[in-house]
Amino acid sequence: MKNFLLQAMSFYPLKIPSLLLNQMIFGLLALHLAGCASQEPTPIQIIEPIPVTVSQDEGLKNKIAHLEKVIAEKDELIKSQQMRQQSQAQALREVNKEATRTQVKLHRLATKPSTASAIAEIEVALENLKQVKISAADQILQIQAQHLVETASVFYEKDQYAQAMNHIAQAKHLIDLITNSDRKRTSIENNSLLEFHPPIKLRAKANVNLRKEPNTRAPILVTLKKDATLTANASLGSWLRVQIEGKQGWILSTTLEIENNHSP
Repeated sequence: MKNFLLQAMSFYPLKIPSLLLNQMIFGLLALHLAGCASQEPTPIQIIEPIPVTVSQDEGLKNKIAHLEKVIAEKDELIKSQQMRQQSQAQALREVNKEATRTQVKLHRLATKPSTASAIAEIEVALENLKQVKISAADQILQIQAQHLVETASVFYEKDQYAQAMNHIAQAKHLIDLITNSDRKRTSIENNSLLEFHPPIKLRAKANVNLRKEPNTRAPILVTLKKDATLTANASLGSWLRVQIEGKQGWILSTTLEIENNHSP
């Protein structure tokens, strides 16, 4: 700035005292600094996050609450199934223990005369059943009892009296279920599973559901058409465990009949 004033004075020869010259220089310098200070700095742009609206927040909370409820319900269902399986396993163990005790007792007591007398007694009971009208479900039990007596006779001929008495005891139990409604109700309550040896061929009297478990709330595996043929291999109360086309499930015995009873 001082150089600029000196050059200007060279073009315009004026007599300016040095003191006045210095004052002019300082004044111009002050004006220059004031102009620089008045310039405002460029502001930095700050990007703020988009706020979440209240409605969106409530929607997320509701979805989370719904998922938590679904998970809790699934956990309860799993626990219920596990408890049911444990109960069934306990009942099966009790049945097996009872069967083992019965077999031990039969081995101790079985003799040729007692076995022959027991076979004759069951044969008479089966003949009496043929004289009365029984339901289709009881006919299935009757057929199985007849198979057991025939097998017992085979063991008797081989002098295997304990095995023969074991089959006779099973046949007697089936006959009791047919003739005594109280015994049948007790069998259902105790979850007594009766295996069929050999299996029995049956036919559906109408369209019927094959279920995964022996209760009306169990999942349906398949719906069988009327006259569909199947094989029953066990009984649990009023339910039969059957096999058809590679599938195994449970069907109410009242919806089935012996295949030989079907009239084309």
